[in-house]
Amino acid sequence: MSEWYSGWPVRRDDVATSLADTLEEAIRSGRLAPGAQLPTHRELSKRLGVAVSTVSRAYAEAGRRGLIGGTVGRGTFVLASDKDNDLISNREVLRPLERLYLPLMQREDAINLSLNEPLSDGTGERLREALKAIAKKPDLDDLAHYQPPQGQLEHRTAGAAWLRELGVDAPADDIYAVSGGQTALMTIFLALARPGDTVLTEELTWPGALSVGRLTGIRLMPVAIDSEGLVPEAFEAACLSHRPRFVYTMPTLHNPTTATASLARRQDIVRIARAHNVLIVEDDAYGFLVEPRATPYCQLARDITIYLTSLSKSIAPTLRIGFMAVPPRLHKSMRASTRATTAMVSPLLLELTTHLINSGAGREAIKFQTAAARRRQLLAASILGEAGPAPTSMHYWLRLPSDMRSAVFVADALARGVAVTPGDAFTVVPGKDPGGVRLCLCSETSEARVKQALATLAELVHSDHAAALPIV
Repeated sequence: MSEWYSGWPVRRDDVATSLADTLEEAIRSGRLAPGAQLPTHRELSKRLGVAVSTVSRAYAEAGRRGLIGGTVGRGTFVLASDKDNDLISNREVLRPLERLYLPLMQREDAINLSLNEPLSDGTGERLREALKAIAKKPDLDDLAHYQPPQGQLEHRTAGAAWLRELGVDAPADDIYAVSGGQTALMTIFLALARPGDTVLTEELTWPGALSVGRLTGIRLMPVAIDSEGLVPEAFEAACLSHRPRFVYTMPTLHNPTTATASLARRQDIVRIARAHNVLIVEDDAYGFLVEPRATPYCQLARDITIYLTSLSKSIAPTLRIGFMAVPPRLHKSMRASTRATTAMVSPLLLELTTHLINSGAGREAIKFQTAAARRRQLLAASILGEAGPAPTSMHYWLRLPSDMRSAVFVADALARGVAVTPGDAFTVVPGKDPGGVRLCLCSETSEARVKQALATLAELVHSDHAAALPIV
């Protein structure tokens, strides 16, 4: 490995940042080439005689700048620079989804509170039973051919039944099967907007949407949020200022804050959207966890709303299946975009999903995941000292003390063996510190490991930040 740290000019006021600066200089000067592997956190701390947490902070800062990235099981490597656009620095072009996965990639043995997965207990058995049932069907040849871009009628009918579980009443003709929420977002963006167009979203939003915006050249503009999500006055001001093509929003168990809009707030947003001729793209990834169900925008204004949900959180990410409810007037553009992005959704996975829905296994999975999320939220409240506003959410938005940067907290947590989602992975405005981190409470099967991780985080939150100076 290149000794890029030789002659490292230690700045005692900020040791980690000076180390990150030295790493950046080595990369930009060519002494460290793209693809070069870096020492592990522990190995470099021994070589330099500094704390492991100092190296973790330095690597986290270099990752935020877009200089390095991690691969699970392989280590941390220098990333290729973006030479195609001199106006955008590396720290700005680092893909938001890469930021999302970076902590766990840098330390694969960490307790995983960074990826928002459902609890996997029992999922294998549900899938096994569904696969056995499909294998017994006599007409599997029908699944071997190209299918309509929306999916077969049988599969869309199952999708309509699934949406009714979530409070959406839409006919099968308006249902689209999609290859998961991320592909659906790309399909929607390409169908409804062009490069240079503006799309509104919450000031903190799903990193997948940020990635789609950057890849398509569609500008995402942030709208202020409060405990109920989009602030109506801010939304209306943005509609007037930016003339957006649509608003992408997650009104129920917002990711990452868990904010959920009341019926009155939803009615205000619909009124403003109608007044300014703005479509609503409603992402309901977590609505199945709320009891009783929140009223979707789709039920309040079906003619101006595209409703999107996926089974990744309710059943399992491995399905890569979701459903959209699309107004008839948008079918032509949505079909064209679907053909361009995926051609069709896997009929075999749709058959599997249809069996899970029709057999009732999907409904049982919802009950299981809701109960699991409730238990984990109670556990988090008992250790962190504060109950989250959403008692059945899979994730918890941990607000940090005003004198603690979220990037530093993420690095310190990782150094202690806990991976959490950095809050700035969700910011529409790059570089803005949202003052919090997301904790995913259900991805770890072992409750004991979750308890251990939460205790570690509680200790970090309540530590004396002013006294926690880097040790050289």
